[in-house]
Amino acid sequence: MGIRRMAELGAAVRSERLRRGLSQATVAATSGVSREWLVRLESGAPRLEAEKVLSVLDTLDIAVVPRQEQPTQSDIAKAQKVAWTMSLEAQPMTDEGFQRVLRKVVAHRVSRSAA
Repeated sequence: MGIRRMAELGAAVRSERLRRGLSQATVAATSGVSREWLVRLESGAPRLEAEKVLSVLDTLDIAVVPRQEQPTQSDIAKAQKVAWTMSLEAQPMTDEGFQRVLRKVVAHRVSRSAA
C-alpha cells in the first residue's frame, strides 16, 4: 500500500500521531511547525512545504521508503518463519526484533535483485 495523494499522507500522519497518543500541539512544537499547519497536513492540503512535511514525518518516525524496499507478503512470511523458529528455540521475539528481521529480509531481497 503506497501513499499516492496528500489526503492519504495526512491520514497516515494523523493515524500515527493518535496511535502514539500525541496531541497536534505536541507534534507541531516538536516538528517546528504551527498547529494550524499540522491541521492542514492532516487534512490533506495539496500544497505544503516539503521540508516541513519531512520534519513531521521524522518526528513521528515515519519513513519514506522506495517502493522496492517496502516489505512484500513474501518478505513478511519469511520473517515470520524466522520468528517462529526462534520461538521454538526459546528465544522470544519482540515487535522491535521482528522489525529488524523483516528489514534484513527486505535488504537481502533488494541486494539480490540489484546484482
